[in-house]
Amino acid sequence: MNKMKKYISLFLCAAIALTACQNLTPEKIVPNEEYAGSRASVELSSADPIPAEGGTITAKVHRSPAFEVSLPKTADWVTVSQSDSTLSITAKANPSAVTRFAHVSIIDKELQISVTSFDVVQAGTDKDVKPITYKDFSAGPETISVAAKETSAIISVTAEDVPWTITSNNPAFTADPASGNSNASVTISFPANTAKEEVSAVITVSTTSEEVNTQSFTITITQEAAKDEKEAVKPAPGTVLAEWYFATSQVDALAAHFSEAVTDDLADAPGNGGLWVEPNVSGNGRLEYYNGIDKAAAGIVDKAHKRCKRAIGSYGEPVVYGTYKGDYILWTAYAENESPLAAGTKLSLNFVLRPNNFLIMKYWLVEYLDGDEWKVAGTAKEADGFKYNVELTFAEGSGNQTNTVINPVVTLSKDTEAAIFRITATSDAGCMDGAPVTLINASHALRFAGEDCNANTPHYSVKEHPIIKVVE
Repeated sequence: MNKMKKYISLFLCAAIALTACQNLTPEKIVPNEEYAGSRASVELSSADPIPAEGGTITAKVHRSPAFEVSLPKTADWVTVSQSDSTLSITAKANPSAVTRFAHVSIIDKELQISVTSFDVVQAGTDKDVKPITYKDFSAGPETISVAAKETSAIISVTAEDVPWTITSNNPAFTADPASGNSNASVTISFPANTAKEEVSAVITVSTTSEEVNTQSFTITITQEAAKDEKEAVKPAPGTVLAEWYFATSQVDALAAHFSEAVTDDLADAPGNGGLWVEPNVSGNGRLEYYNGIDKAAAGIVDKAHKRCKRAIGSYGEPVVYGTYKGDYILWTAYAENESPLAAGTKLSLNFVLRPNNFLIMKYWLVEYLDGDEWKVAGTAKEADGFKYNVELTFAEGSGNQTNTVINPVVTLSKDTEAAIFRITATSDAGCMDGAPVTLINASHALRFAGEDCNANTPHYSVKEHPIIKVVE
């Protein structure tokens, strides 16, 4: 009977305690007030919330039988230690701006019911705390593919006063420089591949700095397997090795491998961005546009003057935004079965360029690959320390965009893997008045002119499509 009376008395105390807890306010730590007839009460060392950075308060439990403490599972930020009737309650730092609560129950060990309870309240973090800012650190591109005979590749490191190092899982692939603490264009060197299997290496650019968001980036370089030697051929005169057709009807076909978002990392990095335009009439080859420099490392990164972007225009014309000194165009065409072209083969390339702005590069040099050597196609002029044999123009007034026909004819003196022509911007002069261009602009477009154009500018149209063929 005595045990039953104790149970009823403690049950009433628990009910009164629960009712008291419903009147808590988030600004204070409020224990149950002692009601008439209750057996237990709690005396706290402080009625103020525990600060956001964390802290400890004590709770003295009065007039309670032997007890234990109960916390909800969600209160993992609170720890409670007990010494006789005194509790030590510790809160971890609160990373949130929101005030948080933990309901603490005092449980009668014998009857396993709550005899009193109270809330622990912790203030939220100051909402005006500044967000963490990180220094710039990145490296790319993520993947690079090179031919078997190539012996180097270039990667780009962007670092804002961040020390970095480069390691390779293949000792044959070495970096220069192998470390630094700022933006850099890094050359990865390796031997030509003479094996029949691909060779690869994973290059890791990393930092130990805790001031960056990501501390490590990897670049995978894959070198093609060596190809079987084939006998060089001399195709018949008039043989078309590759032909392209730039027109509105061909937009989708041309864009298959030549669409680049302005945010792509590869648009900054040296190389072709992994993009090309395939012949859509006949033959086997590629049109590519290469960044000749690391534009990010050169500091050409602000949005108003944003590097290279490759695309197919609405009229089916390949377009390059942001030409710069050192950039180059590469036209490639292969003989049947990709056999080398024999010495004595005479080749011609025909295509048309049209700048849409006077800040496009003015002077370009056309070269061709003869064996393993680049040679000037035709005669080069010299001016202020650079050579050129193509001069783009942009006139004032209406109809100011000018088509420039580029039509080199060359004869190979050595067996050569393919018909390959390179057209390089050799000066920073703009194409109207020749004034230096110090910053490229994302809206400045160099077009490979095609058959279609705006109805108001029919004179921009060309009838001869890009073609590489054997002359004799």
